[in-house]
Amino acid sequence: MRPIFWLCATFLLLSCDLRPSADDAAMQAAVHWAEAYFNYDFHEAARYATDESGRWLQFAASNATEQQLQLLRNTAEGATVEVDDFFATATDTLRVVTLHVNHFVAPTALGDSARLTDEASFQVTTVLRNGEWKVRMEDLPRSEKQSLD
Repeated sequence: MRPIFWLCATFLLLSCDLRPSADDAAMQAAVHWAEAYFNYDFHEAARYATDESGRWLQFAASNATEQQLQLLRNTAEGATVEVDDFFATATDTLRVVTLHVNHFVAPTALGDSARLTDEASFQVTTVLRNGEWKVRMEDLPRSEKQSLD
């Protein structure tokens, strides 16, 4: 009886697909990108972004002020990210992910003081490129909904 049990258990485990679904993989890529981006780790964010997004990451990096970086260094936990929602488009290679970002240094206009933002929502587009989900930046991230602090 035991050999049959182990044989069945092994067969069940081998028949399960342990790879994440396309939706899960797209959401994971978006979260990893956002955690890096909102913590000003633009090199790490580039790993989760399309090649053509590099110019937007370079632009964001070149506009980061010492005051913003110092404020980020002084925060205990840095930015945190959670998935709020996502939807698949008509194609199998595109997903739009809505992210909830907490405790991040908001970009400021030239001459404005850096400030910490408690929470905001952002939509990012992920695309499937060479078997990997990547964030496609067509601009800098813009908040969908910001807190009133």
